[in-house]
Amino acid sequence: MADPLLRALRERVRGSVTEGPEVPAAYRSNFGHIVDASPRVLLRPANVDDVIEAVRFARAKGLHLATRGAAHSQSHLGVSDGGILLDMTSLGRALRLDGDALWIDVEGGAIWRDVVRATVSELLVPPVLTNNLSVTVGGTLSIAGIGVASFRHGTQGDQVVELDVVTGEGELVTCGPDVEPDLFWSVVAGLGQVGVIVRARLRLRRAKPMTRTYYLLYDDTARFFEDSKRAMDDGRWEHIESWASPCPQGTKPVSGRRQVFARWFYPSHLTAEFDGSPPDDRALLDGYRPYETLYTDDVPLLDFLERLAPVFDLWKRGGTWEHVHPWMETVLPWDTAPAMIEALMPDLPPSILVGGHVLLWPAKGTASRSRLFMRPPGEDLMGFGLLPAVPPAFWDEAKPMLDMASRLSVAMGGKRYLSGYVAFSNEEWREHFGPMWDSLGAAKRRWDPDGILNPGFVPLDAGRQGRG
Repeated sequence: MADPLLRALRERVRGSVTEGPEVPAAYRSNFGHIVDASPRVLLRPANVDDVIEAVRFARAKGLHLATRGAAHSQSHLGVSDGGILLDMTSLGRALRLDGDALWIDVEGGAIWRDVVRATVSELLVPPVLTNNLSVTVGGTLSIAGIGVASFRHGTQGDQVVELDVVTGEGELVTCGPDVEPDLFWSVVAGLGQVGVIVRARLRLRRAKPMTRTYYLLYDDTARFFEDSKRAMDDGRWEHIESWASPCPQGTKPVSGRRQVFARWFYPSHLTAEFDGSPPDDRALLDGYRPYETLYTDDVPLLDFLERLAPVFDLWKRGGTWEHVHPWMETVLPWDTAPAMIEALMPDLPPSILVGGHVLLWPAKGTASRSRLFMRPPGEDLMGFGLLPAVPPAFWDEAKPMLDMASRLSVAMGGKRYLSGYVAFSNEEWREHFGPMWDSLGAAKRRWDPDGILNPGFVPLDAGRQGRG
């Protein structure tokens, strides 16, 4: 290595150390393909001791240290500009499964698909799973982690029994809801600002071997909302998945030029698990009023949990996986969500679904205990996500639309979900976290006093900032 500083790091760790010029190009950005950053060094730790040494080394040398899992974020996360980039996927093992106590220990870089495959044979599953199972445990816990069962169980962070965390001081601390709770709740949905998750004990639930999904279609926003609330409240569904789907109608003037517009429909997929005899369709669907019931699908549990893998594979084969992904996801109050959706959808070009989709997820505001997963007050909430894949040549053209949608969602009482494209000002960050802003800043100063962990996204004042 030409860099003497990096030679010193190499002598302290067992894992793979790669100098900046030799770091593969894929590490310069993340799934968003918006940020371009060049790490000074890439470290793939061999064990937890390597993580501790890397943090202590970064602190002693005045370097920033950023953590990277599957890098499915779209803003300044999972990248490093001139500092140490820690690739946590090298710490990806499932460590121990306790079927009686209903938990599994995994390393922070474990992929959720591997976690599921380690538990599902015992008919045990994590209560909440993200749609994309190719992301890491530490990554989604640091954001919050939401999925089609969040209306019942909250976030993935709410399912954590215990964490091992390497703080910004280079100390290994075990924490949980009742042990070092301030650290624990600053790590869960804390955007990697105070510590690195190296082990997570995840709660499991007992599941049934088969699933039946009813594919319902709605042509009316009000009726879709009515039935979504019914589905959340009636206790018969394990999973609720919904989005918006366009039927192109031609062209019309939008912002001074003609573009394709669509009539938007709302698919809603309601899923129940079963063993033995299949569910009673008439009883389950009693009271629902869709425009049409399109299809009923019975599949084994694992196939349901991995149901979107073919979609992601299609995006990869089609090339849109490498496009810009400025995803705008927000959680809206129930009473303003219909107006937000009806304001945006009529002029939204259906081409947004080429390599992307418009996501809706009914949610219960009281299902999560997370302090830093910000959501509007209220019992019923609706998540809304514009998830496009934008060819790089059109990013400058698309950016104002995504920025406008973000500002509109906030004006209507929404709270952004922070895995996506977020371009907040300092004041907007304060507004987003509200009374938790000062608490997050205090946690940063306590657990990462030199401000070395994951800079560039959240503008926390943590005292002395690392160099690099």
